Amino acid sequence: MGTTTFYLKHNDLGLPLDQMSKEALETLSKLHPSGENNRYGGWTTPMEFHNGNIYLLVFWKGRLMRIDDAPKILNKKYYNKYSGKMLREYEWTWLRRIILNEVADLDKEFKKSLRRKKNGPR
Repeated sequence: MGTTTFYLKHNDLGLPLDQMSKEALETLSKLHPSGENNRYGGWTTPMEFHNGNIYLLVFWKGRLMRIDDAPKILNKKYYNKYSGKMLREYEWTWLRRIILNEVADLDKEFKKSLRRKKNGPR
């Protein structure tokens, strides 16, 4: 029971997998989602598949972690580097707020696209 990692393209400049050399594919297969270097040749590792479960991974301040481990790891007060102040809220609270706002925006766009399809182009 090993770990399988899903590789997703993060830009269009990277070569497709079928056009990569054997050495490049070996380097790509050595990448791990929670490692320091998780990118190679236009590919990144944002999801992990382990024992039939898919774990979503999130970035926070240069770290890649599973979303279900994030509340345990991000238990420190949030330091705003732009104002130079420590805020009264925890890092997990900020990350949760950012994720929920992004989901709400995506939901609005999805509902708009459904209304456009229903009403037809104008």
